[in-house]
Amino acid sequence: MNTELLLQTARSILSVWGERSSSPETNRLDVNLSSDELLDAVNILVDNSWGYLSAITGLDNGPESDLEALYHFCSYAAIVTLRVHLPRQNAMVSSICQLIPSASLYERELSEMLGVTITNAPNTERLFLPDDWPYGIYPLRKDFNPDTATIVEPTQPQPMLAEYPVGAMKAGKFIVPIGPQHPALKEPGHFEFAVDGEVVTSASVRLGYVHRGIEKACEERNWTQALYLLERVCGICSHSHAYAYCLAVERLAQIELPMRAQAIRELVAGLERIHSHLLWLGVAAHEAGFDTLFMYSWRDRETVMDLLEQLAGNRVNYSVNVLGGVKVDVDLAQAEAIRKGLDFLEQRTRHYLDVVTKDASFLQRTRGIAPLSAEQVEQLGVVGPTARASGVTRDIRVEAPYGSYARFPVSVVRETAGDLEAKFVVRIKELFVTYNAIRSILDNLPAGDLTVRIPRKIPAGETISRIEAPRGELFYYVKSDGGDRPSRVKVRTPSMCNFASVIITVVGHQLADVPLILAGIDPCFSCNDRMVVVRKGAQSQEQMSWDALRQYGIEYYQKHP
Repeated sequence: MNTELLLQTARSILSVWGERSSSPETNRLDVNLSSDELLDAVNILVDNSWGYLSAITGLDNGPESDLEALYHFCSYAAIVTLRVHLPRQNAMVSSICQLIPSASLYERELSEMLGVTITNAPNTERLFLPDDWPYGIYPLRKDFNPDTATIVEPTQPQPMLAEYPVGAMKAGKFIVPIGPQHPALKEPGHFEFAVDGEVVTSASVRLGYVHRGIEKACEERNWTQALYLLERVCGICSHSHAYAYCLAVERLAQIELPMRAQAIRELVAGLERIHSHLLWLGVAAHEAGFDTLFMYSWRDRETVMDLLEQLAGNRVNYSVNVLGGVKVDVDLAQAEAIRKGLDFLEQRTRHYLDVVTKDASFLQRTRGIAPLSAEQVEQLGVVGPTARASGVTRDIRVEAPYGSYARFPVSVVRETAGDLEAKFVVRIKELFVTYNAIRSILDNLPAGDLTVRIPRKIPAGETISRIEAPRGELFYYVKSDGGDRPSRVKVRTPSMCNFASVIITVVGHQLADVPLILAGIDPCFSCNDRMVVVRKGAQSQEQMSWDALRQYGIEYYQKHP
């Protein structure tokens, strides 16, 4: 799809604000709006079916400056950003959920992290911050002081799990909570399901149980230190986070990477995709009660983890990327080991495809369960394999190729049913595509250097980097003030886009199907919970010790038996 044509179309439909638009990059259009104009602009984009809402970035331009809320709409490689300028005091903007229902999660994040009041919002409950976080203190503001973020008693009770035991009645509904500690979830997320007998009638989500403060911490570190921090957003897709961040910084620095470095990045991204999909296959099979498939797929997953360890020296955070290239090369012995490993995995993957499409008991748990239509995918902004299982071609590697994907392209795998079976089939078939892409890279690996020099201080500017992580589109907004550290790093992970599809598709299904429906989007809670650092009192320069945390827990639960 022609990017210039897409941007021309966007300029045309947003022409009423044409004098306030700019093109900071060749694939982007920024439109400056007041808060009163936002709904009209979003309505025009929706009515003309221009793109999907990919992210909302909250931006603080400094203690003496105003705030901004950036609404990013993406269509192939083209990006339209609606920049809403807000006063620092009493910042308010209208909710766009009436037009884009999935915007609710983004708006709740914007509200509690930057202090922007969302008017007419369908849900004002906290999403990330704990109930005892003090009101009026916003972690992503530039003047945020960790010393003020001491733990306080809740001043406004939040209607979440802590106040409702299992099977409680809430607003006349029978509520079944799942998480944050529950056998159905391997990471701490909290869901509440209203049920009528065994049938789910409504659902809600609460995140934020494993905050690590990565976005805020990036502002206190130089560009290289931030890379190693962001690489640890997720242990399953650590290369994807480092890849997206490096692309953004390198674009700001206006440097061109050697082709060999770009190819090695794509190769490692392919190996990471294999690792992620095999890990997910085991987890999802376990949720379906198919522990044999779980054990076999995780056994085979060791093959790709061994290959990554041989290549990079690490099995989890591979640390392949550096700003300006990569730090590891692929020699003949490693290439041969990768080929041999892929041959074995391809044989095993054919067996897994046969199992998930023919095993009668497994199909009872997946076929026809929680179908998501293509229309719902478009409306909710669903990404990755979850979208492709509904027949929607949403793959950044194909729609907006980056790195070496133009030289070593991949094909899109799609199914149309949109149910759990389709999600299994898409991910397993993607493995075959990935095997072929890696072989192509190994057979045609370009010669040349692995790195180029990059300045210590990155020129002032902002950019958006989008890559296709194993779970879908990973969105990075990176801003530089011209110094040796980032001014703002915004991370929007694929799970944030796909949670809305769970909340919708579980309605009308049996409660017993809920864990597998949730697993169907391959959720990653640690990817989302990356916002807040809390330090207390005299320990303002270091994290509270485990002993202090334990003592706080004892005292808190003595007050709240």
